[in-house]
Amino acid sequence: MSKFRTIAVFAYPAEAAVIKSKLESENISVFLRDEFTIATDPFATNAIGGVKMDVYKEDYIKAIGLIEKSNPEITQRITHLVICPKCKKRAVREQGDVMTATTFAERLKAVLLSIFPFSSDKHYKCMNCSHKFDLNE
Repeated sequence: MSKFRTIAVFAYPAEAAVIKSKLESENISVFLRDEFTIATDPFATNAIGGVKMDVYKEDYIKAIGLIEKSNPEITQRITHLVICPKCKKRAVREQGDVMTATTFAERLKAVLLSIFPFSSDKHYKCMNCSHKFDLNE
């Protein structure tokens, strides 16, 4: 059982550093996974899945609240906060995320979408009702 919870995923370490400093100023411990790997090879961000920002589970709610207050557009990229417009559930996965893909076909599609991101106009899929949608709908 992990005592950390991923609060956000960023494409580049500089984006994560801004939010990290905000959370640390509010006495929330923040840990960045894959920060140095992506800093040395920025093209690996799609393969690795970005810089993951983790906080302790007991600080999760406070951290989400601070992020929503200071940078509301970041919460749109946190998949477990995205609500399906059809069934109103929070069981959503990003189509290009290899880590959350459950079948071989989904993994293959996620890899292809990370290589050719312009090939799909629907970026999210509800795992409850299989509805594909984008945040701009």
